[in-house]
Amino acid sequence: MKNKHLTSALCAMALGVVASHAQLLIDGHTAVLDSLTGTYLCPVSRAHFGNTLNAVVTIDSLASGKTVNIDGTDVASGDTFAFDGISGSKQWTITEMQDDSTTVARKIAFTYLPVVVMNGTFGYDYAEGTVQVLDPDRYSDETMLARVKWRGGTTNVDGKNKRNYHLKFIDENGEKQDRKFFGLRNDNSWIMDAAQVDFLRVRNRVATELWRDFATKPYHAAQEPRAKTWVDGHEVEVILNGNYAGIYALTEAMDRKTLKLKKFDETTGEIHGQLWKASTLTGCTTFHLFSPYDNTQEEWNGLETKYPELDEVSPTDYGTALGQTILFCDTASMTDFNLKAHTYLDMPVMIDYEIFLQTILGIDNYAKNIYWYTYDTPASPKLSLAVWDLDTSMGGNWNPADFHPETMSPTRKFSGGNTIFTAIMRPSSIYYKQSLARYNELRQGVLGTESLIARYTAAVKEITDCGAVAREQARWSHDSDLNGRELNIDSELQYATSWIEQRMSYLDANRYQQPLLGDVNNDHIVDIEDLNIVVNAALNGNLGYYTNASTDVNGDQVTDITDINLITNILLNQLP
Repeated sequence: MKNKHLTSALCAMALGVVASHAQLLIDGHTAVLDSLTGTYLCPVSRAHFGNTLNAVVTIDSLASGKTVNIDGTDVASGDTFAFDGISGSKQWTITEMQDDSTTVARKIAFTYLPVVVMNGTFGYDYAEGTVQVLDPDRYSDETMLARVKWRGGTTNVDGKNKRNYHLKFIDENGEKQDRKFFGLRNDNSWIMDAAQVDFLRVRNRVATELWRDFATKPYHAAQEPRAKTWVDGHEVEVILNGNYAGIYALTEAMDRKTLKLKKFDETTGEIHGQLWKASTLTGCTTFHLFSPYDNTQEEWNGLETKYPELDEVSPTDYGTALGQTILFCDTASMTDFNLKAHTYLDMPVMIDYEIFLQTILGIDNYAKNIYWYTYDTPASPKLSLAVWDLDTSMGGNWNPADFHPETMSPTRKFSGGNTIFTAIMRPSSIYYKQSLARYNELRQGVLGTESLIARYTAAVKEITDCGAVAREQARWSHDSDLNGRELNIDSELQYATSWIEQRMSYLDANRYQQPLLGDVNNDHIVDIEDLNIVVNAALNGNLGYYTNASTDVNGDQVTDITDINLITNILLNQLP
């Protein structure tokens, strides 16, 4: 009964936000008032943009015989009005007579993006509130109950304004309630991504969809063909407690259901599928320094247990899949890595991820903001990964005080320090030539320069043509979230376009090309460092991270004095 009373209170709260103005429906679609600008925002089908919408206007607060005035035409509730030439930039004025004979003039604007209406007092902990998801392509104004909290890392500290949210839908008894939106999955758990520090506002979504479109299927795809190593989502506009909050991406959560991991056996207590999130930069999250773990704790050295959770199973198991792989990467020679890495890691996915992060320069995603998982630990403890939180990409930085720093230069040489990806790109790695071939294959299609530019251009056009960019810039330009800077998405797109052109040219010339004869360490020059590696290998048998395949300069299957002589001649001939 307590929950039902709370439900009634929440619904009343939601209605109270709009009780002081007309409840306006246009062609059956709820128009939501933004109190900051005095503008009704109404989602309608994209098909109406550029055309005239002859719509029935319903205003539930009007008494019989009363009218409002829309751009000089008196309109009673239930009348049809022609909204001609709908576009993202056009607005109509609606004037209403109040009970005290005063008039109130507001605007009507249209969007083809869904509008999400959230009401409640939200913070670091879950609090109950109400949510409406107004779909422009169907009549939907159900007021749903949800537990909502702020989420994120650096975007979720004191003083931030455009917050990220985690929504968990519930029924009137407080039990979880699955919901389905825009053809996405049916689930109770949803993410509202604010793109708070992204001056383009679409980097995370576009990069996620880029990965979706080229990533090799994970190793368990045969058993689970619907498994995804990304989350799908949809751009929306948000009204929070009666005020316009801007462009968000409503996305699925990354969890067992998305990855289709084998469920924990509640009958036997046996752990099968496992999921961890790398949340901080540590020796363990870079796979280069194994450390002791405690299976009774939710976190191990920057790796958070996500499935199964400790309230479902305790103790958990860090050692069988995750721990053994980190230990292997920490201690393996290059020869061992070549021979055994495929038994620990989903190597086709690792190769794709290395290429992906070099393309977008994902400096925040080499060690943290990765989901690691195993499909069924007892059957095979092999690890694979899923992408997450890609807003620090394509030249964008997490720090709005210096959003285009030298660290995000398109010509930056970057390894990230993750043992897995560093090992893949060593010339002595059996995966090195595979990476070159895979990169060149992708460059002919999805990673083509013009293809990449077209993705970001289309994403910005999507939020521009419906008027959302103008609303976003008006709402958040010069906000403290952006360190007082102007939000100019068109200017940022020009920057991103130039950045992509320079980045792909740099990678073509400096990272993904066949090595020079004698370039043992693959730094694209033949110098004394290469000679020293060959000398150590030939005279002392000291290969280090290298293998005979890379130190055997003349290709006769051994590293000896003839290789030293050959690389010396190459080096001398290069000298002036």
